[in-house]
Amino acid sequence: MTLEIALRPPFTFPFVFRNVLRAQSDGPQQEYHWVGQKRAVEQGDSNQGGQNQPPQNKKSEQAYRALSNITLGEVEDAIGLFENQLVPAHQNWIGKNYFCKIPLKRKRDGRPPVIFGRVKTCYPSDGQLENVEDIELSFPRKDGRPDPLLIHKDEISLYSQKFVESYYVRVQFMASVEDQADFAESDALLSTSGFVSEFESSYYSILEMTELNQSTHPSLYVIDSRWFDSIPESLYAEMKAQLEKMLRWGKHIFNYHPNWLPKEVNTLNRILGYKYGFTSTVLTEPENLQETAHIIEKTFNRIFEREPQ
Repeated sequence: MTLEIALRPPFTFPFVFRNVLRAQSDGPQQEYHWVGQKRAVEQGDSNQGGQNQPPQNKKSEQAYRALSNITLGEVEDAIGLFENQLVPAHQNWIGKNYFCKIPLKRKRDGRPPVIFGRVKTCYPSDGQLENVEDIELSFPRKDGRPDPLLIHKDEISLYSQKFVESYYVRVQFMASVEDQADFAESDALLSTSGFVSEFESSYYSILEMTELNQSTHPSLYVIDSRWFDSIPESLYAEMKAQLEKMLRWGKHIFNYHPNWLPKEVNTLNRILGYKYGFTSTVLTEPENLQETAHIIEKTFNRIFEREPQ
C-alpha cells in the first residue's frame, strides 16, 4: 500500500495577494489580484435597494508576469533556491518539467539578462530550441508561489557565447551494488519528468551529512529496504538517528519496499516507529519503479508549487 508523506516541505512560505481599487466612470469596481490569476468582483453584488444584483459569470484570466518586472536579484534568488538540487541536462534544448536558464535579448525595459525557472509547457513541443516558439515558465520566488512567465522565441538571445541550459532534479537512490540492477529502468522513467537518478551504496554518504552541509545534498531520497537491512549492526542505531535528522532538515525519503521481500526485511516505517494514524510522520513505500517515479514527481510538484499537504 502506498501512503502519502506527512512531512513539512522545505519551503513553507505564505501565499501573497493584494487588492487594488480602481474607479471607473460607470461605477466603482474592486479588483482582487492573486499571483498568476485575476478576478473582478462588482461592489454592487451586495444588496442595494432591496434587490440582489445578478452574479457575474466572468471566467478567471491567466496573467503572466512581465519580464520587465523581474530584477536580476530575484533571478539570483530563484537560482539559489534550487541550484544544489540540479545537474546539467542539455544545451539549447527545452523540455517540460525541466529547469532552464535562458539568456534574454536586452531591451530597454529593465528586464534581466537571464531568466530561470521550470518549464510548464512549450509550443510546438519539447525539443531543440530552434523548433520552439513559446515557452511557459514557472519562475520560483522566495516568498510565495511561482510566477507564470510567457517567453517568446524572439526574446531569447542566440549569441554563440550564450546557451539555453536545462537541468535535471537530483534523486538519490541508496541501494547495494547488487540491488542497483533493479533500478536500471528508473533513469528512463524519471528523466521524462525532469529527474535524474544518482546511485550510492556507501553508508557514509548519509552518515557524514550534517546540519551545516545538508543543503548541498539532494532533497529527494529513495532508500531500498534491502540496503538498510545490510547495514552493519555497529552503525544501525546511528543510521536510524541520521534518518530522523534528515526528515527534520526537510529531506523527503521514499522507502522502496517490493511486496515480494521476505518478512524479515522491515520497512523504514517499522524501523523508525512510524505508523499511519498514530504518528505525524509516515514514509511512502512504493513497491515498484512506476510507483516510485510517480510519487517522486507528485511530491516535488507539491514542494515547488508550495501546495499544502
